[in-house]
Amino acid sequence: MKNKKDIRFFPIFLGATVGVILEIVATVVDEVITGQLFADGAFAAVNLVEPLMFFEIFLAYLVAVGGAALIIRARGAGDREKMGEMFSQTLILCGSIAVILTAIYVLFTPGLTRLVADDPAVYEDALAYFKVIRFYPLVDMFDTFLFCYVLYLGGYLQFYTAIVFRIGLNAVLSWQLGQRMGLTGIAIASIISLLVAVLIKSTFLLTKKHGLKFRWYFNIREALEMARLGISESMLNVFIVLMELGINTFTLKNYAEAGVAAVAVVVDIFEFVLYLGEGITEYEIVAVNDSIGKDSRKGMDLALKVSKRAVVIEGLVLIGLILLLSGEIPEAFDIDSAETAGRATHMLMIFAPTAVFICLSRVTAIFYQYTQRVRRAIMMFAMFVVLMPVSLGMFFGSFALEGIVVGMAAGPAVSIMLMYGYVRLIRKEKLFDYTLLHLEG
Repeated sequence: MKNKKDIRFFPIFLGATVGVILEIVATVVDEVITGQLFADGAFAAVNLVEPLMFFEIFLAYLVAVGGAALIIRARGAGDREKMGEMFSQTLILCGSIAVILTAIYVLFTPGLTRLVADDPAVYEDALAYFKVIRFYPLVDMFDTFLFCYVLYLGGYLQFYTAIVFRIGLNAVLSWQLGQRMGLTGIAIASIISLLVAVLIKSTFLLTKKHGLKFRWYFNIREALEMARLGISESMLNVFIVLMELGINTFTLKNYAEAGVAAVAVVVDIFEFVLYLGEGITEYEIVAVNDSIGKDSRKGMDLALKVSKRAVVIEGLVLIGLILLLSGEIPEAFDIDSAETAGRATHMLMIFAPTAVFICLSRVTAIFYQYTQRVRRAIMMFAMFVVLMPVSLGMFFGSFALEGIVVGMAAGPAVSIMLMYGYVRLIRKEKLFDYTLLHLEG
């Protein structure tokens, strides 16, 4: 029997939003503690090693997001057996990828370290940190999946408890072990705290209602479907890196270090708005896939209505917050120069109105990701995160430093308008068209 309950917006929105904020805090604990305990060389070493872990994050999203989406579809259809199969296959894929990737890190540790830290001043510190953190995928692959699974199925108590414990334990252990073992201790603290978070989230699986029996199950076609559904959000991580690289390289070349410092504040706020948009898109993922599982046009219409309304509300709230805090944000980023801080404040005020378009663009891309339009989803992400902000930023930035931010602000708005023109004029569809799914109910 199909699950007939509508997906509630607020619990998922709040869980995802708070979860993202706490996850961001958790990821910067290492850097904060390192900066407090050690010299700048050690701090640089930790930051230099982080890109080596980027590929693991990409693969974790690829498997976990797609796997969780298929579980939600099966739940919407009332097919508990299929839920168990998708659950088991996702765990098998997480474990297999984690072991293979960790083996690669172990076999090529010195070479990979030199690839990112080929400087005697930072190499030894980077090597010491990477020798431990290379085992991170063995835990993080499962944590990423459980983040999606527990949140999507309503395990909010385990969800919040796990994140809070992770942050607190990481901070305490990083400080204690860092003093005794250096960067090795910092890395050990990260893995232990993440493992505790995984164990706490795993208690959700022990409940009779939400626990699914593990079995040895693997279907290559369904594995490819997981990857197809997860690829767009995985690529988002790549696009964020490309945006930072393009904007920072152009700014450094044309406006030196002071210009980079001012623009970097806006880039960080761009990413902050993008990450906060996850609260809406996580609801959208659950509601859209639940509607597909139920074969429900009514459910899909409701999911889109709620998502679009939430975009407007959240966008307006973020605009107000950015404008209100524009004078305080540069100080929070520890910009010492009064002139640079003043320019950053001015640029934040220019940037603020684009918050609505960032949220709308992300919701649109997620809708395409789960309605059999994956290429369109990837293009939407690419346009509003990289192509339009960077190209327009370079164009307007050739006239003035503030022009970079004008281009970044215009990027998401131009992207959604280009997609709307393509869909309406070339494809002859509505922007949010799901007729390809042939839903009946």
